[in-house]
Amino acid sequence: MPSIQLVEIHPILVHFPIALLILSVLFDFLALFLRRAHLVEAASWCLGFGAIGLLASELSGNIVEGHVNRALAGNLLEMHKTFALMTLITFITLFVLRMIWLSPRILSALSPSLPGAARLERSLLTMVPILGKRSRALIILYLVASLAGLVLLTITGFLGGSMVYDHGVGTPSGMLPSLISNLSS
Repeated sequence: MPSIQLVEIHPILVHFPIALLILSVLFDFLALFLRRAHLVEAASWCLGFGAIGLLASELSGNIVEGHVNRALAGNLLEMHKTFALMTLITFITLFVLRMIWLSPRILSALSPSLPGAARLERSLLTMVPILGKRSRALIILYLVASLAGLVLLTITGFLGGSMVYDHGVGTPSGMLPSLISNLSS
């Protein structure tokens, strides 16, 4: 059985947050149109795990960056890194906003087991009254930001894929051209 090299971790990790974040946005839109609370919960879990996966992908990308053949990557590597960082910031911000937005529900669910949770919930709603309101404008703004995050995620993935499949970055030298010629014949 072949062993996994350090440089192979990044391409393995990136697929999980991509899938989870796409599902998160899909569940949010389905929840909006179908009016199902369980879809909001599913979207929240997907967003949380997707954000963690983005952090892991960012970290692994930074670790293996030194192994990238910059002559093959050209400007694509810097563009990929820039879009990856914008994607990370967008989805982490959405996750933090969601946790703040859902914090009264989380605290009320914890109140039977944590005596101070109910008091904390009331204090939080008093200090930040927007948490108790689900305005249409806030929901639309959140959904637009999540769609923008998906656009950034798509561009990041496209640039990463282009480095690998169009320029051979991350592949053993000489292996990609022969692999492509074998597949096309």
